[in-house]
Amino acid sequence: MQKIEKEKAQSPFVLAIIDLIDVYHYADVFDQERYAWIGWQKYAKYAECDTLIKLADRLFWAFNPSAKTQEDWIKWDSGYDVRVYDANMACVYAAHEKLPEK
Repeated sequence: MQKIEKEKAQSPFVLAIIDLIDVYHYADVFDQERYAWIGWQKYAKYAECDTLIKLADRLFWAFNPSAKTQEDWIKWDSGYDVRVYDANMACVYAAHEKLPEK
């Protein structure tokens, strides 16, 4: 999946809640059935990336309350990542990247 800078991203934005196993194996496969999407629907479009980034962070911590490091997050493949994509389906933000490596 292509990752781009927030400044180069094009509106509207969508948010995807992705199972940890899918993050590493299927993150390039996009459809409405595979992930939980916010903003995919025609009636709920997000023009501001910063709004979805804040929501992504909150959801990430709600799904992964005990994750303190990257290692904690991937332990047992039990976590979720929350990502923001732009209109071209390029990844603008991945919430797990805020966690320190160790």
